[in-house]
Amino acid sequence: MTQTERPSAARWPVSRLRRLSLRGRLVIGVVGLLTLGLILANVAAVMLISNYQQQRIDAQLEGPLPGADTDRLGLTSEQLCQVIDRADGGRQQLPTSYAFAVTDATGAVLCELPRQATAPGRPDLSRATEDLAAAASSQQPITVPDTEHGAPWRVRVAATEDGYGVIAISLADAFDTLRRLQLITLVVSAVIVLLGGLGSWFMVRLALRPLTAIERTARAIAAGDLSQRVAQPPADTEIGRLTGSLNTMLTQIEQGFDDKIATEARLRRFIADASHELRTPLASIRGHAEMYRQGVASSPEEVAVIMDRIESESIRMSDLVNDLLLLARLDTAPGLDHRPVDLLTVAADTVLDARARDSQRTVTLARGEGDGWLDEPPVVLGDESRIRQVLGNVVANVLRHTPAGTPYEVTIGVRSDAVVAEIVDHGRGLEPETAARVFERFYRSDYGRARSQGGAGLGLSIAAGLMGAHHGTIDHSDTPGGGCTFTLTFPRVSG
Repeated sequence: MTQTERPSAARWPVSRLRRLSLRGRLVIGVVGLLTLGLILANVAAVMLISNYQQQRIDAQLEGPLPGADTDRLGLTSEQLCQVIDRADGGRQQLPTSYAFAVTDATGAVLCELPRQATAPGRPDLSRATEDLAAAASSQQPITVPDTEHGAPWRVRVAATEDGYGVIAISLADAFDTLRRLQLITLVVSAVIVLLGGLGSWFMVRLALRPLTAIERTARAIAAGDLSQRVAQPPADTEIGRLTGSLNTMLTQIEQGFDDKIATEARLRRFIADASHELRTPLASIRGHAEMYRQGVASSPEEVAVIMDRIESESIRMSDLVNDLLLLARLDTAPGLDHRPVDLLTVAADTVLDARARDSQRTVTLARGEGDGWLDEPPVVLGDESRIRQVLGNVVANVLRHTPAGTPYEVTIGVRSDAVVAEIVDHGRGLEPETAARVFERFYRSDYGRARSQGGAGLGLSIAAGLMGAHHGTIDHSDTPGGGCTFTLTFPRVSG
């Protein structure tokens, strides 16, 4: 394998793991950690049991050698063998795991119990001469192999005059116990890993079920259904908080799309209405210009009429463009000059101008008095020229859409939370359809009338936009006995 192939081979398990689903990776992680934990626990348990058994066997070796009262023997090896022979002649029963032996200084066995004929497996002392000397000196047990390659022996050594006396216990029972323990822990661990894997798969599947619902919802949304929402799990969980945030985001996205569609519809309608409104004066100007170019007007008086019509249509178109520009500015940054303005003075000037336009109507200017009205000066904070425009547009709307001679009143006053201007007329009032759309741009309730005889339907739209720029409101209601009442509400000047 080349050097360039080795990194790819090393990355292969990682890349395969990354391609697994989140559920699969979590289950593999849980099973892996569980397996590692069981391995460490089992190894620790086997080591502890092994150490405990060795300590127990070492404690059993603390007893004296047969026929001796102490561990330090003052006998020769031959004398110790005679003692062992007497013990064997008396048929003293030894545990099957025990063995006694006497060796010379080279480790050669001189005598032993049990006899070789009855116990083929016994400690191999011939290969542990140096260990025997060290064990006799330290009085600490040592481990020696078995002569038949069986389980090793744990031995304790006492020095004689010319050799060693040895007592030994086989580790066969201890090894057998450890093998049984290892087998049991292996089987139990395998069962635990299997049950842990199944349990983790079930728990992960249950925990990730909301994510599956989120995935289905995302696919439905990608297909164009923005009304889809994810079922809300408990809000105090991580997935619950994620789902709540996702649903909130989806609501905002859906609202944003709805607003975008509505804005585009309004923009298309606005462009269509603006084009229609501009087409009329442009056609009139072009028509009169053609008449003049073709010499239709032969006298100075006729030329003057044509020029007057061109001028009036130009002024009308200029006013319309200015209104559209004003509405555009109100939609972005109004840029008003806010200063204290006496609303009563502005209303008086507006009423005076209205009387000059239509002297046949009865108009009343009054200050709000009585229940709900406060005896305070009606001062507001705003742009005086724009406030005049608001009142002028509302009054002009009254003059334009009520029968000739219809009286109206303008009331200015202060209530508990606002400065209020009420323009009350006693005409026909508003039809339900008109009332719902009265503040829309280019909306006219009298489309059958010629454009040259009325406004473009922007007056109340501009008034509503200017009131919003002053942090106020404009609303309408029915006048008792017939007619319509427009109410302008301005915030009070604090202090």
